[in-house]
This record gives sequence, C-alpha cells and structure tokens, in this order.
Amino acid sequence: MNKMNLFNKCRKYNVVSFDIFDTLLKRDVFFPADVFKLVEKKYENSSQLKRSNFSEKRQIAEKKAKEISQYDEITLDEIYAEIDFSENEKKIFKQLELEMESAVLHKNPDVFDCYKRCVESGKNIYIVSDMYLPLDFLEGILRREGITEYKKLFLSCIYRKTKRSGLLFAAMCEEENISVKEMIHIGDSRYADFFGCRKCGIHGLHIKRNTMNTIYMKCFRNTENFAKRCLYSFVNTHVNEFSDRPFRLGYEVLGPIIYFYCQQLHKIVTKRKKNEKIWFAARDMFLFYKAYRHIFGEIEDVEYIYLSRKSLRPIYAQAVDNITKSGDIFARGLYSLREIIEYLEYTVEDVISDTDIDINIKKYDIRKLDQYPEVVKVLTSTVISEHEKELSFKGEKYLSEYNLFDQNIILADVGWHGTTQKILHKIQAKKNKEISLYGVYIGCLDGTKEKIGESNFKSLIFDEGDESWFAKGIILFESLILAPHGSTRCYEISNGENVPVLSEKEQISTFISDVQLGATKFIEDFSDSVLGELIKLNANAVSEAFEKMTCKPQKEELKAIGDIEYDNFYCNKIASPQRLIYYIVHLNELKKDFKYSPWRIGFLYRLFKIKLPYAKMYACIRHKQGKMT
Repeated sequence: MNKMNLFNKCRKYNVVSFDIFDTLLKRDVFFPADVFKLVEKKYENSSQLKRSNFSEKRQIAEKKAKEISQYDEITLDEIYAEIDFSENEKKIFKQLELEMESAVLHKNPDVFDCYKRCVESGKNIYIVSDMYLPLDFLEGILRREGITEYKKLFLSCIYRKTKRSGLLFAAMCEEENISVKEMIHIGDSRYADFFGCRKCGIHGLHIKRNTMNTIYMKCFRNTENFAKRCLYSFVNTHVNEFSDRPFRLGYEVLGPIIYFYCQQLHKIVTKRKKNEKIWFAARDMFLFYKAYRHIFGEIEDVEYIYLSRKSLRPIYAQAVDNITKSGDIFARGLYSLREIIEYLEYTVEDVISDTDIDINIKKYDIRKLDQYPEVVKVLTSTVISEHEKELSFKGEKYLSEYNLFDQNIILADVGWHGTTQKILHKIQAKKNKEISLYGVYIGCLDGTKEKIGESNFKSLIFDEGDESWFAKGIILFESLILAPHGSTRCYEISNGENVPVLSEKEQISTFISDVQLGATKFIEDFSDSVLGELIKLNANAVSEAFEKMTCKPQKEELKAIGDIEYDNFYCNKIASPQRLIYYIVHLNELKKDFKYSPWRIGFLYRLFKIKLPYAKMYACIRHKQGKMT
C-alpha cells in the first residue's frame, strides 16, 4: 500500500491511532530478538568476554516472565528479574538493551507520511503499542524521529492490557471518550492490530510487516546468517527514504562492497604491522579511497596514487630492459601493428617509413612481440627508444616520491589478473629487493597466483578457481566505480614537481553519478550506525546483490548499464546488441559482437528480450568449450 492510499483509508475518520514497531518505526535488524545479539556483541567487546549467552538468556527470561505474570503484559524490569546474572550485570545489560533499541529504530517513511497528512488534516492522533519498554524511552524515540503531534501514547506495560485482547483499545476509548465508529487503527500485526481492535468495534487497517524495498538484495526469514540479515534490514529500512532508482541501486548494490573492502583492508593492514604505505590505485579505487578516509579518518601513509598500466609501461620496459615487454600492459589477444603503435600513443607516420609493412591486417600475439622481427624493429626505433627513456625517468621520479623504492607498499586495487602489481614489483625490485609489495584485491582471475605469487596478495570477494558470478560482471563493476577524472597517461615535471598527465575526463552519465552518490550515502550511514560497529560483514552478504544484478538484471539496469560507453578496440558499449533480425542475416556479426561484449549475460537479455536463465546457459557453454579445448 503506497503512502497516498494509506492516508486515503483514513480520510473519513476523526481519530487515527498508530502502532509503533514495524509501523511508525522500523528496526535496522530483521528480527526483534536480533537486538539482543547486538547487546551481546557490544557487551563482549567492551568487557573482553568470549561468550555471555545474553541473547539466549534474555529470550528465555521473557518467556518465563510471561508465564508467571498475573497480567496480560509484562515490564522490562520483570523480564530482567528472571535473568541469571548479577544485579550489576543486569543493570549493564538493561542499559545496553535500551541503547541498542534506540540505535536501530528509525521512522518508517511510508507510515510517517500518512501520520503527517493526518496531523495536517486536523485528525486526533493516538499511538497504541503492545510493548514492555518504558514509556519515557519510547516517547523519547518518537520525539527524536519527529513524531510529536499525538494526544497520548497507550502502552500495554502501563495499563497491563494488550491490543491482542482488545482491552487496551477499550481502555483508550473509555479514557479519551472516543466513539469506536469514528476511529481507525493502523498496524502490522494481524492479530493485535486488526482482529484486536475489531473485538471492540474499531476499524483496523493491517499493513505489511516486511515490505521489500530493495531491488536486488534479498533476505529470507530462515537465513541463519546474522550479518546478512542485519545488512538487508539496514538497507531495506533506509533505502526507502530515497526515490531515485540509480541512487537506491548504489545504496544496496555498490555501497556494501566498498564498505566491506575498506573494513577488510584495514584489518589486514593492522594485522600485518609492517609500517606499510597504502596505495589506492587510480582510478578504480577513487570511491574506495574516499570511503576509507571517511571510515578511518586521516591516517598517515594512505595515498591515492595516479597510475595505470599505460603510465607504468615505459618504466617497466626500462626495468626489464626489453621494449617488447610493453605488450604486457595489453589485454591478452591478437593486435595489428597499427593498434599496438597507437595504443602506445605514437603515430604510424612517426615510426614507420617502410611502406611494405602490413600495419592493419596481420595480427600479433601481444605476449610474444619479441618473436616478430618487424614489430621489434618498430619498437626499437630511435623515435620510440628516446621517448621511452624520457617517460621512464619522469615516471620513476613520481613513484619514488610516493616511496615505492624505500617503503613496504600495500596496493589497494580491484585486482583481476594482478598485472599492475607484477609491473610495480619488477620496477621496485630494480632498485630495492628488500622491500615488499602486497596486493589487496576485490577478486582475482585465473593465472594471478602464478603471476605474482599466492602469498603476495589477498582477494576479498572471489578467488581464481571460484565459480563466482561476480567475475561475470567485472566490467560492469569497473564502470560503476569510474573516477571523475581521466586515466593516467604518463608523468611530467611541472614547476619542479612530478605530476601525472591525465587523459581527457570521460563523461560520467547521470546514472553512474547517482549510483556513486547512493553508494557514498550507504557508507556514511552504515559506518555511523551501531551495525557498522558490531557486525562483521562477509563477502557473500555484500556481493550477492551485485551478482544478482549481473546475472538476472531488471529492464531498467539492462538499458542503463548496457548503454554505458566502453572502448576496447572492438565495441563501444557494455551490452548493446543489434536487433535480432539483423543478426539472423549477419551471423558472423553476432559472433563477433557477443565475443567482445564485456557483459555477455546482459547482451543475451537485450537481444532476446525474454527472461531465460542466461547466466546458467552461458556458464554451460563456457564449461563445454573448456572440455573441448
């Protein structure tokens, strides 16, 4: 039921009463008892106890207090009277419980909107709740959330009567002289808020307790993963405050991944204790750097460093004394000589005078350039050799200023194949073999361990060999985290300083910008919350929504992401196929476009325009191809 429909149901009534929990207010946790787990974690963290079993004991005590009570409702004091703790511990736990309840409670935007409309319409507002928490505590929470325009709060633990029995409603009507025919009550409990008020003739309006506001993030009631439950509930509660879909997408899909990465990176740095400098590598790690600074403050030896495989190429080639190793910066594949020359940012006219050389048709394996005499001749020409030395000199000075050659480095990067780390290690080892370079990555693909050594990096979301759906969407991910500046081309000395030379800034779409704003908002909200303090997120919990978007995208993301500009020599968009009828008569074009599409699952969805298990179909094709080769 949307905001307007909810208010329309109240129009003909002079008196409107609201339930509190899961109606006017929502918790950041999935189950009410999850609050007790937070209390347990908070206590154990502060007292350094390994296990207090508070959550279990608290639930047992509440059940026992209800069994022995002579009243319909119990109080918080009566619950704590049944807990097997010392009086001092009871006092501490009770205070912590109130603190945790306060920390996880927030107004419910949809119902709050109805409440405001009722106030503006001059209706008499009451609040009625079956709850053991103290009256002054709940009034304080309501006041904090902007809910102050009500006649009175009727609480079951004060009147010792419940909504479920109908007696609390009857007491309210008698005390306030309310006619049941002029009143409507809104709440999430079918038994207490609907049937309970009907018992004394009041019209009850039942609303859903668990409204799913997320797009891709899901959580099922029977999940045993406490962290996942809390993350979902937090996002589901807060994301409903925003109307912009890309913003909401960033809040639930991108934000948790960035937050988790920063937390794990900090944990690794703290555990290693090696006086290491952290390099957040431009430009994929721009949002991560901002997030890290927000969460942990202005820590020394944390830098956002401008580098790219392209800018490191001449330094690397000089370090290994082999210009043909420049091919290591390319993605694996076959390239024409023209493509090689232009990607290295030279012009064909400047480096080739021999008109008999085939620069367009013949293709070369980019990892074996030293095996082609004509390629070697071009790359070792005077024009290229002299310019490469100059680029290498300036680049080395830039890296030196950021302590590559005299301090241990942790490279914070997306990862994938670990090429940047391999290149930096070769450059570093040329001058100092005693220092280390350690990579902390989102994930790595096949061959990374062999390339840089298994002990030299850590992957946080997925590892090579994993059947990870995240790996199917790495180009999507890179597109969503694109920094608001161009890539690093090379380095130059300007006014006595070594500075990066950036390519022209790419036009970031409004969609990507809004996604990033949503991600940033999540990081701010979650890091400032009690969940950010106490919950240990895991890779599965934070990546599941992104994986679902990758494999089962909704139509809005299919177009918005599929149309993102992407240039890899062969295509210009992430997943933007021609019409199916075109491919029927141009089958080779279909094969080529599909092969070079960075998001093949999205390509298939947009091509056929019907929902099929494309991810599984694509995985099956890949598996069969692997067996055949």
